[in-house]
Formats: sequence, structure tokens, C-alpha cells
Amino acid sequence: MNQTRIKAVISDLDGTLLNSEHTLSEYSKSVVKALSEQGVHFMIATGRHHMDASKIREKLGVEAYLITANGATVANKEGELIFQATIRPEVVKDILDIPVEKGVFKNIYQGEHWLMEESDKIFDTYYQEGDFQYTLCRFVERIEHPTNKVFFTAFDHNKLISIADQIIKTHGDEVEVTFSMPECLEIMPKGVNKGAAILETIKHFDIVADEVIAFGDGLNDLEMLQVVGKGYLMGNANILLKEKLPNHEVIGKNADDAVAKQIVKLFGLEDKVPYKAAI
Repeated sequence: MNQTRIKAVISDLDGTLLNSEHTLSEYSKSVVKALSEQGVHFMIATGRHHMDASKIREKLGVEAYLITANGATVANKEGELIFQATIRPEVVKDILDIPVEKGVFKNIYQGEHWLMEESDKIFDTYYQEGDFQYTLCRFVERIEHPTNKVFFTAFDHNKLISIADQIIKTHGDEVEVTFSMPECLEIMPKGVNKGAAILETIKHFDIVADEVIAFGDGLNDLEMLQVVGKGYLMGNANILLKEKLPNHEVIGKNADDAVAKQIVKLFGLEDKVPYKAAI
């Protein structure tokens, strides 16, 4: 893809822009900042909550639109939600009422809140002190509040498969079901995904999809990598995603700052980045 045609770069977070410790390396931060100084729009597209993604944007030190909850919410560079999709309360209740095995945990995103009834250990390594965190609640008291996303977590992926099958069978006409990673089953309103959100968001910049590149590693990145001018797969990407996108270029791994390295290569930013990449 001709570098002069690229007007926007979009990246997933976990397994993509973030390293194996789920943090930003100094190299990645300096590359994204140098890219923005070149006049190229940088955007984040993640399954994370928009309050969570906004903290990562602060650490990047750039103005960026945030496509969050897999496209169910979109925030502008000022942090204001400009789009919000919700699941009907009756459907949310049905999904949350599904019996689960021990070791499976239920989560919901509602507005500014990430809510759980009991804490799990799935995301313990994903968050640092002071980062955005969940709030414990009783779901029955929150059903009538607008819900952007429901998700189930478990260390054992097999425990989530039957839940996914059941949701698709009973509510497949109203929700989208995907895995952001093997440990996380995600449920969004029908028609909501990162790709659809990107196509709407880039209209704010008078950009077309062919002028956009994106990076991702999970099955929830499928549509995003398909709709842009060029979608790059991480070397550590889910094998099922690689099988679905056999003709997409595979770059290095997130632990090695592969996204930042690819941006430097595409835009010739070698002399504008003071930090060294991971080896």
C-alpha cells in the first residue's frame, strides 16, 4: 500500500499495540506520537471499555477517536461518546440468566461502568494500579439500564463454547457473538462490530476505507481487517483468524513492538523515534 495514501491507522490493543504485559512500551508511544505529528489520524479499536481505552490514549499522548466495546461505543478525541448501541433489556436478562459452570464469570458494560457480580482473575494481569476497573453489583438491579456489551470470561475456553452456541441459537437475530480471545466471549447488539464502527467513524475525517490500515489479533478484529485498505495480522494472532484471512500480511508479535515497527517502516519514521524497539 502506498504510504502517501494512508490517512488513518487503526490498532487493536491487547495482543496488538500493547505488549505481553498489556502495557505500552516507550517505543510504541513515541512511534504513535511521531505518526500523529505527520498528520496521520490514529485510532484505537478495542473490546475494552471506553473509559479504559481513554486512559491508554492519555498514556499515548495523542488525540484519537476510540472505537470501544467492539464497536458498540465510539468516543471522539474529547472523550465524548458520539455513538452508543445497546442490547434490549429482555435479551440482556436472558443471556445473564444462562446457567454457567464454576469458573465462568459474567460481565456487562453500561455507560461509564464495567459491572460484575463476583470478581474473577481473568484480567488480573491486564490492569495496573490506577487503571479502569470493574464495579461489583447485583445484575438484577441493573437490567433496565442501557447495556452496550455482555461478556463471559473463563480460563477454560471450552466452557464458553456451549454458551456461545446457546446465545446464537436463542438470540442470534438480535446480537453478535465473537471471541476477543479464547478466555473472553463477547456479545454486542446485532450489526455491531469494529469494521462497521470504523466505516462510520472515518466519515468524520472525510476518509475512505482504502486510505486506512489496521492491526489486529483476535476474532473480534475480523471485520475491521476486512473493511480497511490493508489489514495486518499479528504474528501472535488467533489461528482461526489467520485461517479466515489467509491472504492478509502477517507481521511480528505484540511482545516485539511489531505494530510500531511496521508504522516506522511504512512512514519512514526511523529518525523521529528516540526509543529502541523490543528485540
